[in-house]
Amino acid sequence: MIKDILAAAGIEYKQGHFPSPPAETYAVYSDDVETDGADMVEDYTPASWPRIYHHDVTVEVYEPKPDDAAEAAIEEELDARGLPWSKEDRYWLQDVRRYQVIYEFSYTNKSK
Repeated sequence: MIKDILAAAGIEYKQGHFPSPPAETYAVYSDDVETDGADMVEDYTPASWPRIYHHDVTVEVYEPKPDDAAEAAIEEELDARGLPWSKEDRYWLQDVRRYQVIYEFSYTNKSK
């Protein structure tokens, strides 16, 4: 889902890190996943048991200058999917000479 959100927002992104970051605004995300599901049921094989996946997502947005349009695009995509989210205030990272904004949200999906 996070790839869809960032692509729809028009922001270049990578999971984990950007080996060669672009000059424009970009995002790096992490997607921590926890699984759950039904107890073992005799009628099913393990491969057919329904699984629930809970995702905790962090998106770090790096901006060469304050990029209100990029932030608004991300927020619009999160809202369009009905996801509750939190946003840290923009701050300057001296070592990479970029502004950073961090978004966090969670969602759950189910297989089978």
